[in-house]
Amino acid sequence: MKTFEKNYIGKGNQVANLAIVKFSFKMSEIAKLTHVFNGEDYLTFEVAKLKNTDSFGHDYTAYVNKMVETPEPQTSQVQDAPQKKIRKPKKLQHTADGKIIPDMIPMDEIPF
Repeated sequence: MKTFEKNYIGKGNQVANLAIVKFSFKMSEIAKLTHVFNGEDYLTFEVAKLKNTDSFGHDYTAYVNKMVETPEPQTSQVQDAPQKKIRKPKKLQHTADGKIIPDMIPMDEIPF
């Protein structure tokens, strides 16, 4: 099974009064996450706004999403759901004149 793994590479701040976010990256970390396409090195990363500003005042984070192969859970580890029990319908009682009365209500306790 394939899943995505996020490798965080840096955090950034919005530049005052501009729609620009400034980041600083550690080159040794960036070099590990590059990929080659047509003989050139590329880095593909994503930027996301943080829900809350961190202790250093950063509002944004950058990360590299990599698809990794993860082992599928084995079927022996997954427990089967308990089977539903099917109840058989109750047998009905017949009165002397042929009327049907469920056996959960005795004939002498009918409320009407």
